[in-house]
Amino acid sequence: MSKQTLPTLPMWRVDHIEPSPEMLALRANGPIHRVRFPSGDEGWWVTGYDEAKAVLSDAAFRPSGMPPAAFNPATVILGSPGWLGSHEGSEHARLRTIVAPAFSSGRVKLLAQQVEAIAARLFETLAAQPQPADLRQHLSFPLPAMVISALMGVPYEDHAFFAGLSDEVMTHQHESGPRSAARLAWEELRAYICGKMRDKRQDPGDNLLTDLLAAVDQGKATEEEAIGLAAGMLVAGHETTVAQIEFGLLAMFRHPQQRERLIGDPSLVDKAVEEILRMYPPGAGWDGIMRYPRTDVTIAGMDIPAESKVLVGLPATSFDPRHFGDPEIFDVGREEKPHLAFSYGPHYCIGVELAKLELRVVFGSIFQRFPALRLAVAPEELKLRKEIITGGFEAFPVLW
Repeated sequence: MSKQTLPTLPMWRVDHIEPSPEMLALRANGPIHRVRFPSGDEGWWVTGYDEAKAVLSDAAFRPSGMPPAAFNPATVILGSPGWLGSHEGSEHARLRTIVAPAFSSGRVKLLAQQVEAIAARLFETLAAQPQPADLRQHLSFPLPAMVISALMGVPYEDHAFFAGLSDEVMTHQHESGPRSAARLAWEELRAYICGKMRDKRQDPGDNLLTDLLAAVDQGKATEEEAIGLAAGMLVAGHETTVAQIEFGLLAMFRHPQQRERLIGDPSLVDKAVEEILRMYPPGAGWDGIMRYPRTDVTIAGMDIPAESKVLVGLPATSFDPRHFGDPEIFDVGREEKPHLAFSYGPHYCIGVELAKLELRVVFGSIFQRFPALRLAVAPEELKLRKEIITGGFEAFPVLW
């Protein structure tokens, strides 16, 4: 295929949220496609559900941090000690085992009442604002930060500080150099965590930082790895959930009948959250997880040379009719089938239970507190944060 005729990414969503017609048309032509990435490099885009699972679970494919992908902007976090996404095999398993207890179903269940209390407090703060008010400022941004602070064992009052650093890291990750905004924010975040870990020496508890200290003391991790693990959990656990709350609310505004179904039957909240995650995950809709085959491979009959760029398009897999019936229909009562919003295989998102808890709390109660909640601007007036892979909006003005 010539340079001129290769499909080119990005393929932006319609009104920031609905699937790109170009993506849907390309996906209908098969499960894998030769494309041109924003960097100008050629590679492959996997849009089939089964093919994506196969790539993500195959050890023949190396993670994006090994080596750093030319498609993704140079980022200070790839290759950082403890960044899970850049490790594989036994090293990845070792590091993952250290943080897994903090994100277990049992530990997350213990946080449920705290998450509900945080959300209720933020709802009241939002309600006290003059209208229109920025829901991002008063709910979607602070809630995940306050929840992750509880899980990590750092003070609530610090949430705005470290969430701001996390935002800085992700927003400016395309910048390079020792004095880049992203690197300075990343180092400040690591320094903050290092200080809080020292505090836990005197005041341990049932939290992630205490778990990490124990791992260091037991020789299971170096101090640098422990700090990197904590910083990585904070960044990954905050940014994606902020954007998912906003995308989920926009989905509900765009589908008022489904919103009314949820209000009339709160027991649908679990299914509604899964459907939001399936159809409206954070990001541009064309993004995903980069992998590199170590050797020549064949996917769905297409031969791919070793070291090629293979982008697993997680959002695109949600529209594979081989797995989902009527995939372009948003249905909060859809019988649950596993989607790939949290990836698959060894790198399956470790914070799944926590993210789903936060989303269940928000979507299970926000329309009870604000029955007339609506956007204060037309959807096309929202400004998507295109510089950050998780997306989300610069502001999310609402009325109620």
